[in-house]
Amino acid sequence: MSDILIRDVDELAIDKIDKAAKKAKVSRQVYLKSLLERVAYYDVFIEERDRFEKVVMSSQKQMEQYLLQQSELYEIVSRIESMLYLLLDSDADEINQQLTECRKGSEVK
Repeated sequence: MSDILIRDVDELAIDKIDKAAKKAKVSRQVYLKSLLERVAYYDVFIEERDRFEKVVMSSQKQMEQYLLQQSELYEIVSRIESMLYLLLDSDADEINQQLTECRKGSEVK
């Protein structure tokens, strides 16, 4: 590790730094080291945050597409279920009428 020496720091600034270090229950050196490292890594934090936000947005879009597909699939399964019930409980004319209505419904989409 390298050392950093800073000369001619204003006494008021040193006093404030010392009070902040005392409040944090650490030495001035530990306090300033932590502060400098946070400043140095701030850009890394921002980049990671931005990358995380992109991943979250992408995941959200995929989930929305999945929900839409699930809704469409549910509608198709419901139609199939209705047709099966119709086949079990209907005569040929009722079945043909239902098939015609289903075809019209899918042509509209």
